[in-house]
This record gives sequence, structure tokens and C-alpha cells, in this order.
Amino acid sequence: MTEGVRNDRVRIIVVNEINLDERLCLNFCPYYKPAKNDKLACMGFLVVETLIERGGEITFDASKKKLNAVTEEKLMQNLCIVCPFYEDDCDFIQQKEKSLPCGGFTLLGNLLEANIIGIDDIKSGSRQNGLFDKDRR
Repeated sequence: MTEGVRNDRVRIIVVNEINLDERLCLNFCPYYKPAKNDKLACMGFLVVETLIERGGEITFDASKKKLNAVTEEKLMQNLCIVCPFYEDDCDFIQQKEKSLPCGGFTLLGNLLEANIIGIDDIKSGSRQNGLFDKDRR
């Protein structure tokens, strides 16, 4: 069950006793600003949240290696395209100055490459959040 705790300074999302802001955003996302009052979440965050709510065992181990091109392409086609930041706000997709991907992209890529989840898990998580349109693939 998801419990959102909000105050004037910071958003804290707790899913099954896991603080996603700390475990995902703080550790993986180069764009995360803890002091910013931000109610927005990338699609990667929403998919991780959904996977945990469904009882998935998500490991938050940060890998120092770069994701391979095949994994990046799978994520761009199945995660990024349905992300609310995709069209206007994603520097990574717009390839601005060697921008890094968001934390959700990185974590999900690590999980894909470790065979902990599959691309169908990501598609399913996107669908549950009401943002996956098969015609956009």
C-alpha cells in the first residue's frame, strides 16, 4: 500500500515500508532535489512503485557500469515514451549536453540487465499507471 506524506518542503513516498525518495531518487537520480516541493514523478519512479506494490523484490543496488545500448533502447521505447517528462522536459531523451537518464531509468535498467525483472514488467507497470498506449510504440 502506498502512503504519501507531504509537507511544505519535501515529498516522501512510502511503499511497503520502502521510502522511494531515499532509496530510488536520492541514490539514482541526478535531477532529484530533496528540498524541492515537487509532486511530479518520472515514469520509472511510478513503475518501481507499482512493482513494489505488487510484491516485487526490488534491489536498490547501484551499479557503476553504464547500461548497454540494447537495454537503453528497450527502456526508451517502453518507459520513456510514456513518461510525463518525455516530450518537453527530458534532457536525456533530447540528448542535451550528454545528459544522464533519470533514476528510475537507471534502476530499471540495472534490474533488467540482472534479469530481476523483464520488459513486460515495465510495460505492465506503465499500463497500471494509465500511461501506456500501445499505439505510441
